[in-house]
Amino acid sequence: MTRDDKAIRTERLHLDPVDTANAETLWKLMQTPELRTYQDLPTMERAQFVGLISVHHRRLRPQAGRYEWLIERNDDGRVIGWVSLRIGEQTPESGEIGYSLLQEHRGNGYATEAVRALVDAAFAQAKLQRVRAFCLPENERSRALLRRLGFREDGVLKHGASLRGRAVDVVGYSILAP
Repeated sequence: MTRDDKAIRTERLHLDPVDTANAETLWKLMQTPELRTYQDLPTMERAQFVGLISVHHRRLRPQAGRYEWLIERNDDGRVIGWVSLRIGEQTPESGEIGYSLLQEHRGNGYATEAVRALVDAAFAQAKLQRVRAFCLPENERSRALLRRLGFREDGVLKHGASLRGRAVDVVGYSILAP
């Protein structure tokens, strides 16, 4: 995995920006069935996914686009999940985060640490004024993580996402820049 100034580092984690060199690692991770419980992940072929990643930005900056990082443990370099940030063209002062962690690494604070680092970078590097997140109402662990980090619940968005081909409600959360 790459180790450069575009990465985000925490005490226990290395968030490695996804590019064409490591996109296949993210694609393989996204094929893990347990990660599809609460997310509608792309089902495209590997080559198509890598091609899609090639148009993503690598360096986080105040610009519309999609940014993604693999979450690696510092102690052994193992990839345990990913985090993402989308900044829209219509609302460049606001971004939306997403995150997922492999089951065997949950409950250790890794997701909290990774999301906190990404939110801090979103405010400092991308100059965002607000970061949003959405999750299924029954995803209590994700909702608790967001509350722990200071996100406020914005309410339920009826049919705000799709999961396995059906419309589902999502709970919106947001946090404002300090």
